[in-house]
Amino acid sequence: MALVNDIITAHSSGEPVTAGQLVTVNVDKVYVQDGNSPTIAKIFSDNECNSVFKKDAVGIFFDHSVITPNIAIANRLKEAHAFAERLGVQVYPQGAGISHVVAMENGWFSPGRIVMGSDSHTCTGGAVQSLALGMGASDIAAAMITGEAWLKVPETVWLNIKGKPLPITKAKDVVLYVLATLGQEQFLYRSVEWMGPWVSELSLDSAATVASLGVELGAKCVFLPDGPGRPHGMRPISPEANGTVLEVDITDLPPMVAKPHSPSNVVPIDEMNHAKIDYVFVGSCTNSRLEDIADVAHQLAGKKVSDRVHCLITPGSKDVYLKAIEKGYISTLTEAGAVVTPPGCGSCLGTQGSIPADGDRILSTMNRNFLGRMGNPEAEIYLASPLVAAHTAVHGRIPSVEDLL
Repeated sequence: MALVNDIITAHSSGEPVTAGQLVTVNVDKVYVQDGNSPTIAKIFSDNECNSVFKKDAVGIFFDHSVITPNIAIANRLKEAHAFAERLGVQVYPQGAGISHVVAMENGWFSPGRIVMGSDSHTCTGGAVQSLALGMGASDIAAAMITGEAWLKVPETVWLNIKGKPLPITKAKDVVLYVLATLGQEQFLYRSVEWMGPWVSELSLDSAATVASLGVELGAKCVFLPDGPGRPHGMRPISPEANGTVLEVDITDLPPMVAKPHSPSNVVPIDEMNHAKIDYVFVGSCTNSRLEDIADVAHQLAGKKVSDRVHCLITPGSKDVYLKAIEKGYISTLTEAGAVVTPPGCGSCLGTQGSIPADGDRILSTMNRNFLGRMGNPEAEIYLASPLVAAHTAVHGRIPSVEDLL
């Protein structure tokens, strides 16, 4: 069976399921982020519910507002803490990191599990073949209380990646290229199983980057094959005889850039013609892991961030932050003139600093560049890899392929 069918079958009646079928499943883990915790708390209160199905299977992450920007959000965080205390569930406080990054580090995602999170990028868990689903407040509340959820079994498509890109081309670039080449329609509410030699050779950090962008593809869930640093129990990926297989050739693919205001508005980097950039942000659940911080530190070593550029670096977790300190990355970044913030979502969602000014052009490693995403609809957001972001921070403009080679 397709991976999603196999996992859903194992968590339901045990009878094989088919695409389109509505099924009730048992859930292994459920987590909530601080931004929508008060909404979920109200659902509990309105329905007079005061407990969860299993305390050590439920967690609340404080990641969206690590540096509290105003009184309203401070009060929401206070409500969220009180909610967690009433339920007696696990709490990951401000500074612990982004829910999806920490969930990966702490083994919440593991092969064959069903994990639900109240954030769309929960799909990151597909990097280790967890059926990881971002869900709305009412579905999350129901899963927290009952340990169950209902699902419509998605169709599966297999995405075969052929060839190898240029050495300067990263996992982020390949996903952007797939989105630009195939669009979202073929992936909407489908399970996407990535396959091919390039995918199998990805590090766990790069695999997590690919998986986190599943929701930008429009997918219900994504799965990557076994590879370096993956946990035991992962399965090879191969299509069913009657399955839908899509192919994308990435031979000699250059780095890509998504222009405003959509992740699918993608062009090869040379078409940016050295566009001037005012603000560089490296972070988010897509590109804030140790591998990403290392890429930036290696580029900035012995150099200086341009005086015209505000360069912000936000590690994805406390563990990433501490390892980056041990390896000297943080001192390298700071000496170069970058501003390093506490772990968390940071500027990605625009509820806390740094908010861009009117007319600013931002080169960001996050997953979305929608109008106003970083808190100012008068700014433009471009998406690229950490490697491209670091070079941009030094020179104040988006590089060409020749600049990066």
